[in-house]
Amino acid sequence: MHETLSRNALVRPRISHAVIKHFRELEDSVIARSQIVWEEHCTECAFPTCYASCSFYTPRQDLHCRRFAKGIVPSVIDGLQLMSVEFRKWGKLEGVGPNGMIKARSARRRARVDHLVSEVITRYTPSYRLSRIAKNRWNALKTMAQLNSYEGKPDAFLIEAYRDDAGPTLPCTLTIVSKELNSGLYQTRFELVQGYNRVVASRIEIEARVDLSKPYLIQIEPIGNTINQEILFGILDFVRLRSSATKIDEPWKSTKHLSKDAKEKTAKCVVWDLDNTLWRGTLAEDGMEVLVVDQVTRDAVLELDRRGILQSVVSKNDPEPAFAALEAFGLREYFLFPQIGWEPKSQALRRLAELLDISIDSFVFIDDQAFERGEVKDALPTVTVLADSDNLLDRPLFDVPATAESTKRRSMYQVEERRQAALSNSELDYISFLRGCAITIDIAALSTGHIDRAYELSQRTNQLNVSGRRYSRDEIESMLKKDGRSCGFILRCEDRFGDYGIIGLCVIDRHAPIVESFMMSCRVQRKRVEHAFFAWLCCYFHHRGAKSISIQYQRTQRNAASIKMLGELGFDYREQGPERGLFVRDTATRFPDHDVVIINDMTR
Repeated sequence: MHETLSRNALVRPRISHAVIKHFRELEDSVIARSQIVWEEHCTECAFPTCYASCSFYTPRQDLHCRRFAKGIVPSVIDGLQLMSVEFRKWGKLEGVGPNGMIKARSARRRARVDHLVSEVITRYTPSYRLSRIAKNRWNALKTMAQLNSYEGKPDAFLIEAYRDDAGPTLPCTLTIVSKELNSGLYQTRFELVQGYNRVVASRIEIEARVDLSKPYLIQIEPIGNTINQEILFGILDFVRLRSSATKIDEPWKSTKHLSKDAKEKTAKCVVWDLDNTLWRGTLAEDGMEVLVVDQVTRDAVLELDRRGILQSVVSKNDPEPAFAALEAFGLREYFLFPQIGWEPKSQALRRLAELLDISIDSFVFIDDQAFERGEVKDALPTVTVLADSDNLLDRPLFDVPATAESTKRRSMYQVEERRQAALSNSELDYISFLRGCAITIDIAALSTGHIDRAYELSQRTNQLNVSGRRYSRDEIESMLKKDGRSCGFILRCEDRFGDYGIIGLCVIDRHAPIVESFMMSCRVQRKRVEHAFFAWLCCYFHHRGAKSISIQYQRTQRNAASIKMLGELGFDYREQGPERGLFVRDTATRFPDHDVVIINDMTR
């Protein structure tokens, strides 16, 4: 259901019977649902001042900003009540909660009544003034009915959508944020592909972050360029399903589900603006003596560092006074490769991603200026952009365990800066330089003391995660049982510059030469650590009679680097299904440059 505004022509888009069947199957499986009244909103709204200052302001009939090209347009197909939306820049759908549940039959009846009443109000009301009063009262009545309904607890929040265009995948976010101060926020990223889409967010996961019994906002927002991308929405509600219905996590043809990567996405780097973000005040105008870093912000910087989340600065300022201010506040040491200058901030973020060698989609950028946030959103749509650091540590993005490894992560990157400086000043070729670094890896059987770090590696490793697996703590603990099918090896690395810590996890089948999972930190990539480890692993299996070794592969949005790595190591790919297969290699052939790294076998 959606707000009643000026009348838009009813649309009947042409979609295939197969897609209609998907819409119908889901509607038939729902036994109760909330009936959120969706409205069009702006992600950068600063009403009313933005109406005068924003170049994207386009008035609706009621003078509110039009963020959808044609508003929310009702669509009826074979009795299905759908809605069509064509997002403009910064447009988002927004509703309010708490949301009660009503029986599905009552929900369909309410939708039909809403359509008829909205038609009467928008078509037959004699004056604009009376029409506006009637629309406001009807919208308020719908919202009150939604808030006061009750039919038990939902199973999940569902997003059902159809895209007819053949354009690129459209990334979006689902956000549920409490209206109460210092309360929770649930946010997750999903993608809409061409065709029918169904996205599921578990109520249990949401309630772990937000109290759904208290007032909150619920928002659906596309990321990046959405021009001329029309989306047909079906169910956008909390739902409860029949116990005999198709499982909500069943894979569907032409359906893009909330991927495991998206559901469990965590931040690896937080990038702060300085003026009126990290500190209160403007350095160039107020001077350093007027600036203030409040205790909440300082505590956030320290806690992010403790959790192993990297931090940096991107600020339009003169470098010398900015660095002096960071030193004065005792915060300079927490920021890696600060980018302080006058270039576009998206360029600075790209450079940071290269210097840190981590994926740009694991970045969070905090800036108080709407212009700067908009510039980064347009240029880097996968970066999470925030207007402030309020409740920062409570966001799911930063829900990562603080381990002995994570507390040292910043210092490890600082040591890496020294390695890079030594390499740039060296006259040796790269392999000779690596040999002089005395790189050593300790290979040990997974034990109780490794569980926290193994879990952290599983949750955080994306680029070099061959299987794409995200192990729970229980799954990792089960590998310690001698009667289990799987067991694991832990890799620790150090060199003459310092300790990398535990950088890898390998899970193998106890009874066959099969690697179920291999994940390794990007910190040691291209340093021949992978060559040395797989040379050792092939020897391990070869001595047990295996002629070849197989590595299970599952494609994810971010593990393309693992394909390149295994290809360079001489593995052949054998497809076993859509986006999955095995990398296979004989165990007798030598690995190039494997002796660059010293192996310390602690499994014996």
